[in-house]
Amino acid sequence: MDNQFLIQRRSFGHGVILDMSGDLTKQAEETLLGMRAWETGLGSPGSYLILNCTRVPYINSAGIAVLIRLVRAGLKGKFRTFAYGVTPHFQKLFRMVGLTEYLMIYPDEYSVLQRIEDLEQAKM
Repeated sequence: MDNQFLIQRRSFGHGVILDMSGDLTKQAEETLLGMRAWETGLGSPGSYLILNCTRVPYINSAGIAVLIRLVRAGLKGKFRTFAYGVTPHFQKLFRMVGLTEYLMIYPDEYSVLQRIEDLEQAKM
């Protein structure tokens, strides 16, 4: 399970998408949490963080802890976090540890973007 963790960052109108690939383990902590001071928010643009997990084949307990820290930082930074491409097995684990209380999971990027558009329309 030596699948190096990498991140590509993309912006969209209301926030940021992180295209992640590789194993989400303790080694991913510095890469993911070290990207920015998440507690200060996303900066420009927007208030939504989307985690693309379609190329994340493995997540261990340390990786789940990293996600929990990121989501908690999002609460302080006033942004909402979404994820897509999470396998059913990891969705179940996320529910078991309570991560889905703060991290909404969708099947694909289109579904997440539609939900965000709905949330933005409701603000108007």
